[in-house]
Amino acid sequence: MRPLILSLLSIILVVPILARPQDSHIAGNRYDGEEVTCDLPVDQHIKNIGSHRDGAGMCVMSSVEMAARWDGLEDYRGLRDWCANEPGGAYPQKVDDQLRRYAQTRGLSAPLYFQYTGDDPEALLELIDKTGRMACFAYGYSPRYGGGAINHMVCGVKYSGRYAVVLDNNFPGTYEWMSHAELLRRMKLAAGFGGRPVKSPTWVFVWLDAPPPPIPHN
Repeated sequence: MRPLILSLLSIILVVPILARPQDSHIAGNRYDGEEVTCDLPVDQHIKNIGSHRDGAGMCVMSSVEMAARWDGLEDYRGLRDWCANEPGGAYPQKVDDQLRRYAQTRGLSAPLYFQYTGDDPEALLELIDKTGRMACFAYGYSPRYGGGAINHMVCGVKYSGRYAVVLDNNFPGTYEWMSHAELLRRMKLAAGFGGRPVKSPTWVFVWLDAPPPPIPHN
């Protein structure tokens, strides 16, 4: 019984640590002397919807289409709504399948993108930011959702300087600023049984087409 008791204690102790909120700040595309890398115009932000088939959230394809818009991939405008005719929710293999079938129905060449799942996404996030691309990644916590763990996908529009910045498709027009460490912490969380926070591998999606030049600022 002693190993079982120790195991249960470790779960009880780990859950509050995983769920412990850290600071983040809601602001616009500039905050504390820094600005986002991917300044997608607000009128191009997509608000999350439920699938027309089963009502489940379309956060993955909402994020993926916003990243496509940033890259100027006009052939993928309407991707989220096309996918919304199928059951909602997504995972890497489903994204592969939906993008393949969407391209086929539109007569497009195979889409160029990369997906990563694992425990160490930091170098990839740095490269995405350095090359001016918009990341999409699974996100397991935000104080905007009342303090509990979530299963959600958002866009990463900055991972340089002092801040990492999230564009959340449930809150278009605003940005959530936080430290790099805090973003990584949130990316490694998910909502388990009963909504309890659990450790999770990170999941990152990025289009490989060249991004547009930076938007000039006066």
